[in-house]
Amino acid sequence: MAVGPQCELLKLQPLRIHHLALLQAANWQHLRPRLQQLLLHHWPQRFNNLLNRASSPPPLALVALHPNGGLAGLVVAEPWNRRGTCWRIDELLLEQELQSRIDTTSLLIREVIQRVPGALSWIARADSNDTPVLAALREQGFQTLLEQQVWSLSSPEQLQSCPQIPTQLKLEELNSTNSALLLQLELSATPSLLRQMQDLRREDLLDDARSGSLLLVDTQRHQAVAAARLLKRSSTLGLEVELSLHPAWAQLMGPPLAELLRQSCQTHWPVSLRCDVRNEAGMTWLENQGAAPQHQELVLARSLWRRQESPAMGALATRTLERLVGQLQPGRPVPEAMPWR
Repeated sequence: MAVGPQCELLKLQPLRIHHLALLQAANWQHLRPRLQQLLLHHWPQRFNNLLNRASSPPPLALVALHPNGGLAGLVVAEPWNRRGTCWRIDELLLEQELQSRIDTTSLLIREVIQRVPGALSWIARADSNDTPVLAALREQGFQTLLEQQVWSLSSPEQLQSCPQIPTQLKLEELNSTNSALLLQLELSATPSLLRQMQDLRREDLLDDARSGSLLLVDTQRHQAVAAARLLKRSSTLGLEVELSLHPAWAQLMGPPLAELLRQSCQTHWPVSLRCDVRNEAGMTWLENQGAAPQHQELVLARSLWRRQESPAMGALATRTLERLVGQLQPGRPVPEAMPWR
C-alpha cells in the first residue's frame, strides 16, 4: 500500500510512560487508566510468560508520533485467548486534526499485526459511520462478519424483571467449575465463522470476565441457557456486558432475562450492551428495558490461517483451513449468524 507524505514522516513506537503526557485531548482521556495499568503490568506479565508458557501473551500498544513529537494515533491490541491464536484490536484512536486518517490507521494496523507473528486471526470493531477506519481495516484484509447496535442502560429502574425465575432454572455465579457450561452456551450463540476464528476455551472466557458474572442454568439438563458476562474492558458508555441467550430458549427474553441482567449489574451502572441488528425481538426487548440506542458497530475479521508445510498434515485438515480462508475472500457471502448477540 502506498502511503502519503505525511504518513511517511510518522514514527511508530511501543507505548512508554512518557507518552501518557501526550493524551491531553478529550477523546483520549478515557484511555489513560487502562494504558497506565497496561504499562504497570507489562514487564511483570512478560516475566510471567517466561515462567508459565500457558499464560496469555501481554497486550500490545503502539503510538504514531509526528516529527515534532505530537501524538497522531494509538492502537491497543490484546489476545482473545491464552494461546494467542486470535487477537483483537481493542482501541484505535486518531488525532482529531489528522489529515491522512486512512493511511495512518492502515499503518498502525499493519504494524501491530506484524508484531504478533503467531496470531492466526484478528478481530476488530468499528463504528459503522467511521469511513476512514473501515477503509483501513478492509485495506488490511478485514471482512465484515456482524453488524450490531450498541445500547446504553443507565439504571435498573425500567428493567421489567421478576423476583422469581422458573423453578427448573437457577442463577449461578460464573466460576471455574461451571465455566464449561458457559463455553457450551457461547458455542451455540456465536456465528460459526466467528466461533472458529476466536478459538475460545473455558479459561479464556474466565480471563475476560469480572466477578459478578452470572449464568442461568437449567438444573434438570445441567445446561446454561443464558448468561450475563461482565467484561473486564469498559467503554465510554460504562461497563460492557455480554448478554447471551441460547437459541432454543427464546421464551426467556422477558422478565427472566431482565432479572439475570439486574442481578449481575447490581453495582455497575451504567452498562453497555450489543445486539445484532437483525435480532428485532432482542432490539425491542432492550428498548422496553429502558436502554438507549447509541451507534452501530461492525465486527470485522481477518484470517491469517496458512497451509502447514509439514507432510504429516492430513488432506482433510488442509481442506478445512482452505475452506475457512475462502469464506473470508472478497465477494463471498458471509454465513448466517445466530440472531442474539
